[in-house]
Amino acid sequence: MFKLTDRDQPIRIGFYLARGFSIVPFINAVDPLRMTNKLSGRRLFDWSFISVDGQPVEAINGMTIMVDCALKDAADYPNVICCVEFEPIIRVRPPVKNWLRQLASRGAHLGALGAGSLYLAEAGLLDGYRSTIHWLYLEGLAERFPMTTVTRSVFEVDRDRFTCAGGTAAMDMVLHFIGLHFGHTLATDVSDQFIIGGIREGSAQQRISHGIRLGLTDPRILRIIDIMEDHIEDPLDLPQLAAQTGISQRQMERLFRAHVRRSPIQFYIRLRLRHARRLLHQTELSVVEVGLASGFGSTEHFSRSFKSAFGVSPAADRRAAQGVVRLSGC
Repeated sequence: MFKLTDRDQPIRIGFYLARGFSIVPFINAVDPLRMTNKLSGRRLFDWSFISVDGQPVEAINGMTIMVDCALKDAADYPNVICCVEFEPIIRVRPPVKNWLRQLASRGAHLGALGAGSLYLAEAGLLDGYRSTIHWLYLEGLAERFPMTTVTRSVFEVDRDRFTCAGGTAAMDMVLHFIGLHFGHTLATDVSDQFIIGGIREGSAQQRISHGIRLGLTDPRILRIIDIMEDHIEDPLDLPQLAAQTGISQRQMERLFRAHVRRSPIQFYIRLRLRHARRLLHQTELSVVEVGLASGFGSTEHFSRSFKSAFGVSPAADRRAAQGVVRLSGC
């Protein structure tokens, strides 16, 4: 939850904005605070916008947000939320990293929207914490920062750290805090103003289920896919999959051919290759390491399978996706 400094004063929150930050989670985090003040008839929240140098910041969609102060004037915020660009590999500039560490040392509660989790992790502020991030970057966060427990939840609150997947999950997280501080009734009143059917729990999963995405209803094939996803780095063979699900190999073949127009092995390899592609885009693991982390014991097999699926080699795909990694945090 947010840190309170004085029960008679509004809860103070600083939003750190980096150039190219994602506007959707930012608005979804700020507007519920405004609506809470309006519906309660009191100033329960007070928020400010912060940039490195105090200059306006352009969001990813071209909108420019005026800010209230620079880092040098933002040393005493009890709560800070990082709103940053959606880049798979982020390099946080030393002034920002030092500022975040100083805030943490003073007991501030630190949060992140979407890729902002990478900012906190780069500063070493998620070591030993449970955290989440947008599903596209889950593998990258987990691989690069093994001291962080990464989940697939829409948001995570762990002591004095809070992170969310971005997008609409930012509103779920803020509504959760409103409920903790000022009661469930006010939180639901705020959610009603934004035409939200309900406030998701933090443990809710980010992505649409395989059943909806692939148009599948048979629980047997959905169970098989779940097991495949749990065994990316150490893939199971068909007899092992059959043993875990109680379905014969022949029946498994028929199910996949009928419902996804691929054999179980073809589907499984595609899952692993998509995992590998995200690692190539989000981490600095070598091609060999990415192949191993995706269940390919042979680099030649990995490269051949990758090129067959995506039309380019793993190395070429990485170059095209990442280009020159720019220094972030300005």
